[in-house]
Amino acid sequence: MKNLDIKRILLHCVYWISFLLLYINSKSNDTTYYDFTFVYSWKILAQVIVAYGLIYWIIPQTLNKKKYFVFLFCAVGWLYLIFALLMILKYYYLEPKFPGFFDDWLGHKMSVPERLTSFTLIFREFSFITYPIIILGFISFNRKQQRLLKLEEEKKSMELKVLKNQLNPHFLFNTLNNLYTLTLKKDDKAPEVIAKLSEILDFVLYRCNEDFVSIEKEITLIENYIALEKLRYNENRLQISFTKDIPENYKISPLILLTFIENAFKHGVINEIEKAVIHLSLESKKNQIIFCIENTKPQNEFTSVSNKSQIGLVNVRKQLDLLYPKKHQLEIEETKTNFKVKLCLYL
Repeated sequence: MKNLDIKRILLHCVYWISFLLLYINSKSNDTTYYDFTFVYSWKILAQVIVAYGLIYWIIPQTLNKKKYFVFLFCAVGWLYLIFALLMILKYYYLEPKFPGFFDDWLGHKMSVPERLTSFTLIFREFSFITYPIIILGFISFNRKQQRLLKLEEEKKSMELKVLKNQLNPHFLFNTLNNLYTLTLKKDDKAPEVIAKLSEILDFVLYRCNEDFVSIEKEITLIENYIALEKLRYNENRLQISFTKDIPENYKISPLILLTFIENAFKHGVINEIEKAVIHLSLESKKNQIIFCIENTKPQNEFTSVSNKSQIGLVNVRKQLDLLYPKKHQLEIEETKTNFKVKLCLYL
């Protein structure tokens, strides 16, 4: 009893009472309100029994489990059972109690077996019993769909939070490793690294909590990250270029692009004993954001990539599926010497 929703029960009572009032409003002048209300109360009760039997018993046990033939058999059988009980009630109780009330009704001169086998009477009574149920079923289906949509949005939001919680520590771990290396060497560049890292942390912790941010903020983050990495490698180790041609008012999911840049540095520069090359471009074209990044691959024995190193790429694929469903195209091309990624986001 504690789990009963009183408000919902009252709304359902109002729903059925409204149908009873609708029937009473259409009664003829030859019938008293008492007779009409008494008879139609039983007919409403038949509708109620059929409705809740279908909605709370037959549909969950058959239709929701994709047992379509069983559903059809049970639904028709349940409807016919209530129809038969209503016909028996009318024949043995209602008609003797109100002999003049059913004079103009279809089948009032039929015996019980004749009523239970008359297709005309069955079709008419089935139509009467089911039309309030169809309305109630539509309302119930609509509420269920709204509830499912809400749950889907909540699930999507939770998944994004989990993915970002996985992505941010992954990024911070790589960045702090850079700072750790410089501090061990007591390099004068360490304070500048800390300043850049502070700007990056400010973005990661406070500005990327939304699903989308301005492209200008994302570009600033990328430039800070590149500047930080440049401090780690001299010109003989790294050649990097970043070209951009995109309106500043465009919006994008935060950290989406940075994941690919991280991978380019991690797998294209760290193990490279010669000069590594990274080219980035970001542009807009026909309501699209087009991002390309290409990096050289080290040609030595240390180039093997573990499964753990793919965490960032796996996460970004999941984020793309959640934030840009059927609105993105990711192309990854790998050769012996180069690794290229092209990402198109449709606005």
